[in-house]
Amino acid sequence: MTNRVDELEGQIAELRAAVNGLTEELVETKARVKELEGEAEPTEVDPEPEADDAESESSSTGTRTQNDDHVMVVEHDRDDIGHATETVEGSDEPTESESEDTTDEEPDLETDDIIVA
Repeated sequence: MTNRVDELEGQIAELRAAVNGLTEELVETKARVKELEGEAEPTEVDPEPEADDAESESSSTGTRTQNDDHVMVVEHDRDDIGHATETVEGSDEPTESESEDTTDEEPDLETDDIIVA
């Protein structure tokens, strides 16, 4: 029994060391990324005008937010998604099933998160 306990304690020590090492590496990497972003911002003239068009298009259709990992998240209300679906399908008027769905919705709307990398 003590042999098994010693083995498990050794594994715990190894895992703790791995977690500590990875945490330290993550902190150093984040600091390096911030440093590189700071260097890149002043020298950037006009990064890809096509990307600006995509960003302005997404900002007109939803709320843009950004998390710590610098991934853009666009939040849409369910009504916006229904409108986009109707536009893609080519019909401006909702069908009978769509109009029934919109009347049965609850007053507090949930938002869907779309991640744009």
